[in-house]
Amino acid sequence: MRSAVTLYEFMPYGAPELLESRRRHMSRALVLTSAAALGLYALTGGVASLLPVASVAPTHKVFRPEPFVIPQERVEVMPPARRAKAPPAIHPSAPPEPVRDDIAQSRDIVDPTPGPVDGSETRPHPGTIEPGTVVAPPPEVLPRFGEWVYVEQEPVPVKEVKPEYPSIAREAGVEGRVTVHVLVGREGRVLDVVLARNVQVPMLNEAALAAALQWVFTPGYANGNPVACWTAIPFHFRLH
Repeated sequence: MRSAVTLYEFMPYGAPELLESRRRHMSRALVLTSAAALGLYALTGGVASLLPVASVAPTHKVFRPEPFVIPQERVEVMPPARRAKAPPAIHPSAPPEPVRDDIAQSRDIVDPTPGPVDGSETRPHPGTIEPGTVVAPPPEVLPRFGEWVYVEQEPVPVKEVKPEYPSIAREAGVEGRVTVHVLVGREGRVLDVVLARNVQVPMLNEAALAAALQWVFTPGYANGNPVACWTAIPFHFRLH
């Protein structure tokens, strides 16, 4: 039976040297290939940075809003006035046009001359105002509570009335604030009162309402004319 023989004894030249140097050559080859790959990548990036890049215009349109200018003066637009239709011209030599009997009876014929012609009394034309007639102003329109009214000058109190402290509230030690909304007419008188919803005290409300009805104001003004509008009166009830 033959005994085992080592590689050096079987092949003393060539193969043993290759086996011993394979790790060294593999490491060197890996380092060289990595360095070559890095150099190629750096060379490609440098050449690409030197080449001109064509600029591409954006396809979208930039929207720039126009500046908004607030008008300094109020412009009021009114409908055009209706022009009166001129009556057709009548030639002096043309014969008079006959009028139907039913239309002639329904018309009020007024003599344009200042005095009577045939002794009969003439009637004034409907819509005319005789001298000395007193024309009553239009009725005052009162705004409802909470309705907005244009006012340039707010009402100013000229007569203030303090409410009487109720004896029941004084004995119970009740204090608080009651706000009353009052409707001031064009003459400055209080025409209506309403309690504020969240600023009131049940034991003091009646005294505040009674006092607010006795206040007198200068009326509110809009466009130089007095107008009816709402204002508020705060009443503070304190014991000390």
